[in-house]
Amino acid sequence: MSGFGKLRFAVIAASLSILAACQPVAVPQGPAAPPVVYAPRAPTPPFGASATTRVPLVRTDGLRDTINRDLGPLETLWHVRAGLNVAALSCTGSRYARITDDYNVFIKKNARYLRNANRAIISKFRREAGRGYKAEHDRHQTSLYNHWSFSPLRRPFCDQAVKISKRATTINKADLEAFGAQALVELEQPFNDFYLAYEQYERDLDTWRKQNGRRR
Repeated sequence: MSGFGKLRFAVIAASLSILAACQPVAVPQGPAAPPVVYAPRAPTPPFGASATTRVPLVRTDGLRDTINRDLGPLETLWHVRAGLNVAALSCTGSRYARITDDYNVFIKKNARYLRNANRAIISKFRREAGRGYKAEHDRHQTSLYNHWSFSPLRRPFCDQAVKISKRATTINKADLEAFGAQALVELEQPFNDFYLAYEQYERDLDTWRKQNGRRR
């Protein structure tokens, strides 16, 4: 081989060595990291209610054990009056503007009947509670107003109340008992819907805890 050929061969060999040195070095790969699994968020109470809300139990007659159970006709209308009173005080905005005027018309038009209802209720407490009937009656009235004032249900409660208050202004005395019975059912509907939704939330939360290893 001539001198030129040897030089050319040496240049080619050197070039190949340089190219080989420039090749990326394979890095040993470890086992792939497991995919990140995100736990679903815990269910939350319906209507923004507290997680400590206590739902009334269902009685053997299929009704919730609330303050609106076991009422006579006079008590029923009185409880409806209390509900409309709460609505008149707490349902704000143009959508519910008529409730206050409707409520005032209702109690003025049926003042005698409502007075008799209140007297009958007080007499009942006097018979059942004896000398302490006033305090017991006051506690009952407070519980009744607190029931209707359950803030998470303000909107659906007011939606029902405005429909009932409109009817209340035109009801005849002879139809007051029937009106009271139907109005109480309608006012209670948002509460019954909420109780069902809350019980479903509790079931969903229990399932979530079991699936995610969470304790109560």
